[in-house]
Amino acid sequence: MSAQINANVLKNFIIRTTGLNKFTANELKKYNVDSDKFSEINKDENNYADLNEVLQDDDLYEQFATLFVEESEKKADTKDAEKEKEEQTKVKDKNGAGV
Repeated sequence: MSAQINANVLKNFIIRTTGLNKFTANELKKYNVDSDKFSEINKDENNYADLNEVLQDDDLYEQFATLFVEESEKKADTKDAEKEKEEQTKVKDKNGAGV
């Protein structure tokens, strides 16, 4: 990943997206995160890994950062599309007003 995402921003994104701050291997699979890496991180007695533990693993951090970037790009594309529609509506209204 070329850009480093602030850990707090990434944590907030993960909690907002998943609704979780502790994960199992199956929960990570839902977000296409490499569950093989899950076996390498510290877990509690119930086999849950705390979000901080997940983010201490560079590979898992990068995978969640990639999700963050993809989500940010989708939102930006949606905003751009909405802005384009507004611009087109303004042009149409302007052209219709002069007739």
